[in-house]
Amino acid sequence: MSFSYLPGTPAQLQGPLSRFLPPLEAGVVSGMLASHDPDSVLVLDPFGTSPHLVKEAAEAGFAVLVAVNNPIVRHALTQLLQPPDPADLQASLAALAQLPKNGSRLEAFLLDLYSTTCNQCGRIVTADYFVWDEELHEPYLKGYACPHCSHAGEEQTSEDDRRMARSYERRDLSWAQALESVAPAGDPDRRHAEAALAVYPGRARYALVTLINKLSQLPAEDRSASAMNSLLIAAFDASDSMWAYPEGRARPKQLTASPRFRETNVWRALERAVTAWDASRNVVPLAVWPDSGLPRQGEVALFSGPVKTLSETLPAGLRAVVLTSPPRPNQAFWTLSALWAGWLWGRDAAQPIKAALHRRRYDWAWHAGALQLAAHNLVDVLPPETPWIGVVPEAEPGFVAAVVSGFDASELGLEGWAVRADDAQAQLRWMRRKMPPRSGPMDLTQMADDVVATALRSRGEPTPYLILHAAVGADWAGRGVFRALWEAEGGQPVASLNLALETALGSRSRVVRLDQRQEIETGLFWLTDPETTEPPLADKVEQTILESLRRAPGRAFLDLDREVCARHPDLGTPDRGLVQACLESYGVRDEAGLWSLRSEDEFESRASDALTIRSQLQDIGQRLSYKVNGGPRQTWRNVSGETVFTFVILETAAVQAALAAAGQGLTLVIPGGRAALLAEKARRDPRLAERLRSGVRILKYRHIRRLAEETTLTRDNLIERMVVDPPEHEDPQLPLL
Repeated sequence: MSFSYLPGTPAQLQGPLSRFLPPLEAGVVSGMLASHDPDSVLVLDPFGTSPHLVKEAAEAGFAVLVAVNNPIVRHALTQLLQPPDPADLQASLAALAQLPKNGSRLEAFLLDLYSTTCNQCGRIVTADYFVWDEELHEPYLKGYACPHCSHAGEEQTSEDDRRMARSYERRDLSWAQALESVAPAGDPDRRHAEAALAVYPGRARYALVTLINKLSQLPAEDRSASAMNSLLIAAFDASDSMWAYPEGRARPKQLTASPRFRETNVWRALERAVTAWDASRNVVPLAVWPDSGLPRQGEVALFSGPVKTLSETLPAGLRAVVLTSPPRPNQAFWTLSALWAGWLWGRDAAQPIKAALHRRRYDWAWHAGALQLAAHNLVDVLPPETPWIGVVPEAEPGFVAAVVSGFDASELGLEGWAVRADDAQAQLRWMRRKMPPRSGPMDLTQMADDVVATALRSRGEPTPYLILHAAVGADWAGRGVFRALWEAEGGQPVASLNLALETALGSRSRVVRLDQRQEIETGLFWLTDPETTEPPLADKVEQTILESLRRAPGRAFLDLDREVCARHPDLGTPDRGLVQACLESYGVRDEAGLWSLRSEDEFESRASDALTIRSQLQDIGQRLSYKVNGGPRQTWRNVSGETVFTFVILETAAVQAALAAAGQGLTLVIPGGRAALLAEKARRDPRLAERLRSGVRILKYRHIRRLAEETTLTRDNLIERMVVDPPEHEDPQLPLL
């Protein structure tokens, strides 16, 4: 069954926790649900990793049931569905600010922790942040805006700044207090909680513990208010040492400080949190499952628990579509979530995810097993015809293999898959299918080798490891290989897949890695015997874009991108960058952002242009006393009959056939608008780049026109003139031209 990748708008996640939430593309969820009837099916998300997935499904008119076991993600989901009132956030901040602390207000006390001296006027100011060198274990930069002299910027820290920062690094009473609500003394998870707490700079830890301790002085209604929790979660998220400098937002997976990190002023983080939670979004009705019963259309029912417990609450015969973003192992976020939940709501609230504290490493084999158990619980209670759809952002080989092998072991048959490599996004679809495991001996390496060869021939161009890895995984899922591996003693499906593929790719009998300097997971692979392959995928995508623009002008990028992906499904899913390069080569975008064909690339106009260039080339050759033969492929021979030049006149950037035919003095003649696209193809394909560097000349149409008008052109200066393109026409994207 053919399966098309469904593009969306690239994720622009903002606000608290965004560095930990799955970067799903907007529009994908509603697009995948378009073939389903919201009147008759419920959307079921058993993992609840993405608040944005849930919200988009509800806004598409579907009733949604979501299980969220992580209390921090649960809070983020409620804030997304029912955005906080900025006035409530401001009131919560004001309530915190006025709490007494050491004879002062809490706001002033916390700001004083970040006191420094203005390098311009010498007066005391509050730093907005410090930048630390983890190796030196001290801050070396400070960022501030002086209210006295208006000086602002980043400056070197002073010895007083560094001494003050180091004074908070000892493990004092605040250290013990921060652990007490999560793992008190004697708790076997105590040392793991300490490792999580160590990711905070000492000053931030002291400030946060001070905040948490002062909460008990607030009225009960203020202390438990959703707005108050939103402020504090934002501060927790902003204050750790995983904020790399100067890159800004990263996507940390492990609890390790960045080599250089930004230490944020905790009170400033609270102030920014007032506007960090987006209050401009539509409100989505929210209910509690199972107390409230099945949700209505456009409503979300939230279950606070794991998949296993959710499955026990579902009614028989539930008509649903399972649409989810499978969880990706994230030791940093899961561990911090346990810590934060304990701080805000106590030990019991942290209990559901406390296991994250003592697991320091999540390998893909463990994750495949966890997904298998979770999916199995649901498969048994949902009707067999229930479709399962997985959206996998941050797709990498191990993650995709864990999802595919884990679901396969739960009697979910993989029906379709597609991977967009440059965006690291995968999409998969399953249906329940009882299929016996493959029996008899299996040569896993040979099986992987065959799949890789077929995939490369189908794509017709060098292909990244991620796509080949996914292709082998999909093949094994369809043939019962994973189930056989699961049932084998000590079976390790993900490890077996990795070993078989790497052995096949390393044998060099059918496949070669084009850049040996690259790690295997980032390299490109191609056939040692590339006979009988399809035309390059890049050329087919180029043709699709050209046909689409000629057929219907005034189209949005997303519309065109989806058409291209629909016409090149499965293995043929093109990169977004390639689609963009093709559009920029042939199209022009109006003020509304809609793309139409350039007038010069209309069929009649371009065909006429090519004929003119052919005629001008012929005239130039004859004027220089060469014998000219041919049409779109012209040869110029000298008086001895030897071919001196071979010109191939092209209207597109599909140059592979011309390069394969070769010819003495090969020169490709292309429209100027194809130059950047050809450069993009060369970037994607090292074979093409090497071929273009090996003596092939490339001329643009406009340069042929100039040569035709040049009166001083001779045989002696022809090559010199051919390689000269005046500066105003230089194309920095393709120096070869």
